[in-house]
Amino acid sequence: MIKKATRTARRHETGAETMPDSESLAPRRRRAPGGKTHEEARVERHEAIWLDGRVPNGFWDQPKHRRLYLRWLGQRLGLHGRQDWYRITTDDFKRNAGGGLLHHWHDSAISAVEDTYRDYDWKEWLFKMAPRRFWQDRKNHRVFMQWFGQRLGLREPSDWYHVTNQDFRDNGGGAFLLHYDSTVSAAIMSYLPEYDWKEWMFDKTPKGFWDQRKNRRRYMRWLGTELGFQTREDWYAVTTDDFKSNYGNQLLKRYGGSPVAALQDCFPRHTWHEWKFARVPAGFWTDLDNCKRYIRWLAKKLRIRNLQDWQRVRRRDLLANYGGGLLALYHSHWELLAKCVPGLEREAAQQDAAGSP
Repeated sequence: MIKKATRTARRHETGAETMPDSESLAPRRRRAPGGKTHEEARVERHEAIWLDGRVPNGFWDQPKHRRLYLRWLGQRLGLHGRQDWYRITTDDFKRNAGGGLLHHWHDSAISAVEDTYRDYDWKEWLFKMAPRRFWQDRKNHRVFMQWFGQRLGLREPSDWYHVTNQDFRDNGGGAFLLHYDSTVSAAIMSYLPEYDWKEWMFDKTPKGFWDQRKNRRRYMRWLGTELGFQTREDWYAVTTDDFKSNYGNQLLKRYGGSPVAALQDCFPRHTWHEWKFARVPAGFWTDLDNCKRYIRWLAKKLRIRNLQDWQRVRRRDLLANYGGGLLALYHSHWELLAKCVPGLEREAAQQDAAGSP
């Protein structure tokens, strides 16, 4: 989670959203003669005529009366600075004789605050709830993301990879993120569409991302570049740790933790020889068909053309050609060859009787 800028952030009293830093959203006070500052004058009880019942017609039409009420309401609610107004709700108005006044702003507490205190740079997302239809305007998405990036100290596009859902929630962006199905990467990629994003480098990949083969192939091509692989043969050196240390752990789980299965799925046109990997898939050698595949491959490797050529094969030949794991399942290499090479049964029996060289 990004902590650089949010570490000093304060939460609303309700715990719904994190309040901005006191430094960045300090209340703007009026300047007094001599350069000193002071808070707005306290509203006395006799000035709060709305507490005595219905106000005179046209009373709320005057800006000075609306501002007077907001000053009084702030006092009543214990709001000491502009940033404290982010806690305001329509119920606060209604419970304090301000329901009629609120109609002036179409029942929007946020509009009331923004209209009354126009000298302040309000961030609508820091209120308990952003104005209705606020997030439907894409321009507001960009304004929020620009502010959000500055608040978290993000300078390069790649810095955004470390942003999490919690970072959005802690900075008033929880509702914003709903417009992107709560997917951090989707919100960021929409904000900076020109950057060559790698979805697997985010804290979470988009839902269903790995279900698409084109995405799996994109990752594998990228991983190959990261590992310096230039040919298909280079892939035989890949390990599970290579995936885990390069954002591929979730992808590898899809293949039961097998890099071999991942390669076979993503590059199906290439003929893969499982025995050339550091580890063969679990249970691979217990399948006789796989053993026969290996023996046919070995025959081409050793240029074996007939049964007499097989008689010259030694155990060390299998060990030198990725067959060590297979040999571990048999008493001798002749026992293995007898099962996989037609016509070698008698020769294998004779060699075993004499003692395999």
